Amino acid sequence: MFDFSQLASSEYFFDKNPGGDFLLGYPLLVFFLLAIFVRGFCRKRAEGDKYFKKSIRKKFGLLISSGIVGVVLVLARFSAVPVFSMRLFLYLTAIATVIFAIRAFFRISREYRKRMDSLKRELG
Repeated sequence: MFDFSQLASSEYFFDKNPGGDFLLGYPLLVFFLLAIFVRGFCRKRAEGDKYFKKSIRKKFGLLISSGIVGVVLVLARFSAVPVFSMRLFLYLTAIATVIFAIRAFFRISREYRKRMDSLKRELG
């Protein structure tokens, strides 16, 4: 079982080569790979909707970049590479990826709604 009191110690986050089982490794790897490929999923969904296609343009740069960094950090942790295996880098990258994903989807949603409202005014 995980001891949550470790989260209050700086040694937990700044350990250059943490040992033990890395049980979150595979779910984190899947999460970061999804972050990398989310633009492709959205483009596939937008095949017939030119307004959605325009809305998703240039919104996934930070998300994809943080996903790539996250994959590198997870693989470094699996390989026990010193310094790159630090929990601090991995946690910060995971949090940043979630924030970038939320930001991208809100921006896409806002732009898409704006385009659809404009279309409704134009047509009607």
